[in-house]
Amino acid sequence: MRPFALMLTLTLATFGCNRERATADTCAAIADRIVELELSEQGFRDPALLARKGLEMRRLLAADLRRCAGRRLRRDAVACVNAARNAEAISHVCLR
Repeated sequence: MRPFALMLTLTLATFGCNRERATADTCAAIADRIVELELSEQGFRDPALLARKGLEMRRLLAADLRRCAGRRLRRDAVACVNAARNAEAISHVCLR
């Protein structure tokens, strides 16, 4: 996989001081969206593969996801993540 783990780690670590605190569920949803976009960019569209890879990445990044919870997010961050067309947009636009 591309430098996905590094990108997710840096993204989750740079939430900055905005308005709302991220919950564990929010962090997991962001990670799942990044996995979905990364796999889609690689040509994978199978929902079962997305689910399996999402669980795999949650296990691999469990410590990062725990640190993510409680970090501050912009109010529109989740909507931006859901609308993002690629993983880079999440880190460069949504989570700034």
